[in-house]
Amino acid sequence: MTGDAAGHYERLAARFEENWAYSPAFVAWMSGCITGRLRPRTGDRGIDVGCGTGLYSRVLAEHAGSVVCVDPSAAMLAQVPDGHGLLPVRASLEDLATGAVSLPHERFDVVLAKEVLHHAADEHAALRTLAGLVAPGGRLLLVMLAPVLEYPLFEAALERYQRSPADHDGIARQLARHGLRAEVSTASFQLAIAKERWLTMVADRWMSVLTKFTDAELAAGITEIDRRHPGPVLKFNDSFVFLLAHRPF
Repeated sequence: MTGDAAGHYERLAARFEENWAYSPAFVAWMSGCITGRLRPRTGDRGIDVGCGTGLYSRVLAEHAGSVVCVDPSAAMLAQVPDGHGLLPVRASLEDLATGAVSLPHERFDVVLAKEVLHHAADEHAALRTLAGLVAPGGRLLLVMLAPVLEYPLFEAALERYQRSPADHDGIARQLARHGLRAEVSTASFQLAIAKERWLTMVADRWMSVLTKFTDAELAAGITEIDRRHPGPVLKFNDSFVFLLAHRPF
C-alpha cells in the first residue's frame, strides 16, 4: 500500500465501520459470500490481509477459530476486538513481501484479501506474496469491485475509477504460475441508502478514488450527484468480483 493510501485509511479509521457497514444486511450478505467460497473449518489457520477493523476477520474466526488480522493502519487495528481468536499484526502487503514483518505462521488454510490488490504498488509482488501464504489444500479469496461501478458518484470519479480496470483473467493466470488454480465469479447486492448519508460519505472521501480530487472538485461533484439523483433515498447495485484460488495438496 502506498503512503497516500495508508494515510487515507488512517484518517478514516474512526468512521470506517460506520461508512462501510452502512447496511447490516450488506455485511451479512458479504460475510456469506466470503465464507461460502473460502469454507473455513474448525482448526483452520486464517489470515485477513488488509483487514481494516476486522469486520470480516470476525466472521472467519467464528468458523476457523483463529485469524491473523493484517493491516498497515494502527488506528484500524486498534478497533479489532480483543480475543475471539483474532491476532492483529501491523503490516502492509509490501512488508510481507520483503519479510520486514513476520507472521505467526508461514502458511494458512484460508487467506482473505478484500479490496486490497488495487492498493499494491507492485501487483505481481502482491500476488506472489498472497499466493505464498496459501498452505497445501488452502484457499485464497480476492474480493474486488466490479470493473464498472453502479455507484451514484459524479462522472469524473466514475471515469477515473474505470481508467485502470483490474484484469481478473490476468490475475488468475499469475496465480496459476504460483501453483494456485483460480476461478472467477461475480455477485451483486442492491443497496438502499439515504442520499444525505451517501453525500456525507462522498464528502468524507470514503472511497480511495475520491482522494484524487481537490476540495473544490469534490464539492462540485457532490452538487452533481444531488442534481442527477433526486429523492431522499438512493438505490443501486454494489457489485463484486470474487477470485477464489486453491492450492492442491
